[in-house]
Amino acid sequence: MRWRRGRNDHRSHHSRLPRESGDPGVTHAPFPWAPAFAGVTALVMACATAHAEDKIRFSYVVPTIDYTPLLVAIDKGYFAEEGIAVELVQAQGGIATPALISGDLDFSGSSSVAISADLKGAHLKVLYTGEDRSAYQLWVKPDITSLEQLKGQQVGVISRGDTTEISLRYVLAQRHLPDDFVSFTPLGATAARIAALTTGNFAAAVIDGGESSDIEALQKSGKLRMLIDMHESVEMVLSGFATSDALIAKNPGLVQRTMRAIYKGVSTVKASPQAAIDSMTKHGLDKGAAEFSAKHFIPGMLANGNVPRDIQARELKLRGQMLGVAPDKIPAPEQVFDYRFIIKAAEQIKAEGWKPKL
Repeated sequence: MRWRRGRNDHRSHHSRLPRESGDPGVTHAPFPWAPAFAGVTALVMACATAHAEDKIRFSYVVPTIDYTPLLVAIDKGYFAEEGIAVELVQAQGGIATPALISGDLDFSGSSSVAISADLKGAHLKVLYTGEDRSAYQLWVKPDITSLEQLKGQQVGVISRGDTTEISLRYVLAQRHLPDDFVSFTPLGATAARIAALTTGNFAAAVIDGGESSDIEALQKSGKLRMLIDMHESVEMVLSGFATSDALIAKNPGLVQRTMRAIYKGVSTVKASPQAAIDSMTKHGLDKGAAEFSAKHFIPGMLANGNVPRDIQARELKLRGQMLGVAPDKIPAPEQVFDYRFIIKAAEQIKAEGWKPKL
């Protein structure tokens, strides 16, 4: 079932389920479309003005650095400037991508899962790419000292087919290990993946060090250790935003204005890391984790929001191999990546002499 407010209903609304870090002031609201979004954990309405022309539904997973171009664009009013009201839906990629395909979402913050879906025949487009390196590390129980010890073990990831899984699959490919060397198990939120390690239920989990300030303390206490820093070893198309071919065909102007807001968001993040920290903490990340990720990952964020065609092609080739797609069935980069809108947004905004709100 699809649910939406009426097109003319632009009242400001903040109704969220509990956030990962805790939010005692949150009010709860029913979700008529909850069966279609079983993994949705939060809903935030960031409305423009009473005269907003368009309302979009935009998904994200967790309020980490990857999503700051979106979150900052909302918090600074950049979507409002473009005449857009954003309904921000927290959902894992495995839930958001089918919703994007069906039209229950307009934009997704799980572009990696969208790429995998395209390789399986979906009609989606990656509009913006945030980074070209993995942001994750492989964390393990303290008695694990080598990747080879994980053979046949379960590894916790956020959701199947997302960037946490893909990052480790790149490592397996680099080391010429088979795809089934480990088993990937979706565990969702950071706290659940850390708990799976500290309780001994899992031998390993893929974690973004910027997701939790507890990581360093746990490492010092000897309860877990980092085995592989994939940020150093894995080059990939990481993070970003996607939409459907259907929306591009139906309303390219809306897609363009959305990418204008996103470009303003990433420009602000690059100019003012504090703006990113403020948005991450506002939307539920603890301050220590927000400061860690801003320090370590903002320098690597792509200011232009796109990667060269050769990187696109390599990503599709490796993804295809991982998914068992025949080489002649792997789509051309142009069928998966569409950076026209973010490139045009950059050109327009620079020509306008726009400056970030700091």
